[in-house]
Amino acid sequence: MTIPKRPASTRPPPSIGPSQRPSNVKDALTEARAISGGNLGRPSTAPASFVGGRKTIMIVDDDAAMRAKLKEGLEPYYDVIEAKDGMEAADLAGKVQPPAMIVCDVVMPRVDGFTLAKILRGNPTMKKVPIMFVSSRNSPQDVTQALVLGACQYVLKSTPISDIVAKIRKIVS
Repeated sequence: MTIPKRPASTRPPPSIGPSQRPSNVKDALTEARAISGGNLGRPSTAPASFVGGRKTIMIVDDDAAMRAKLKEGLEPYYDVIEAKDGMEAADLAGKVQPPAMIVCDVVMPRVDGFTLAKILRGNPTMKKVPIMFVSSRNSPQDVTQALVLGACQYVLKSTPISDIVAKIRKIVS
């Protein structure tokens, strides 16, 4: 018995394990769309960057402890949504209104912070959202790349959380 092949458009995307990352922005965007069911980039009907009357900050970091510290510092002032990597953040971007700011690590599995910034800059609803990179990497090339991608800040993870929160509040408020 021969099983008919499904048309190419209905085939599931190739699975990517934790050690594999898309090789370019186009592949990352394609995978993010596949994971989100094609919703990537569609605006939500929720009020813009406000939930319950407060602005929203999106934290994107694969380090759960860093996300928790940032969330703890930001929650007195903002509503916080979290993503554990760039792929999850790209998926969220298609489901929520643009946050007031994105605070993003650079080195993450699946989709790194720089690739996420490229994806978001290609999304009309997320294009102008300020991005702050918070990373342990401190090379001039990383800082330059962040600025070229339109980042408003590049901060080291060794910076005290209170200082990072103060920078966020100055930019968002």
